[in-house]
Amino acid sequence: MGPLVVGVCFGLGYGVSQRLFNLQVGELVRFGRNFDVQPFPGSSLESLRLRFGSSSESILADLESLDQQRLQAEEAARAGAEAKEASMFPDGGLAPLEPAPGPGADQEEPPSAPDLPAAPTAPSAPFLPAAPPASPGSRP
Repeated sequence: MGPLVVGVCFGLGYGVSQRLFNLQVGELVRFGRNFDVQPFPGSSLESLRLRFGSSSESILADLESLDQQRLQAEEAARAGAEAKEASMFPDGGLAPLEPAPGPGADQEEPPSAPDLPAAPTAPSAPFLPAAPPASPGSRP
């Protein structure tokens, strides 16, 4: 019997509050501060349609054709690189080696270094004898 009474009370309270909101008794009872309806920031869908047109286009991509285009571009680049390399070496890249010039050939001697004054030397440090090795049990 208790749950039935509690359910009736909740139902009656819900019904009364719903009727008060539907009657819009805002002048008689103040429910709190009302907020003015503000437009949502940004561009509306209608303004975007006016700006860019209202035609609906598919945004799906054809991945197979994109892959084929990419492969064709790679093949063209590879063929261009091979053609450039072939034009640089018309005999197939196997040019005969020229013999190195002999010692009696016209070779220029490297220029000699100009005469510079001798650099001053630092005074030598006095000779210090080496320290005797330390035994494992001794402390320094």
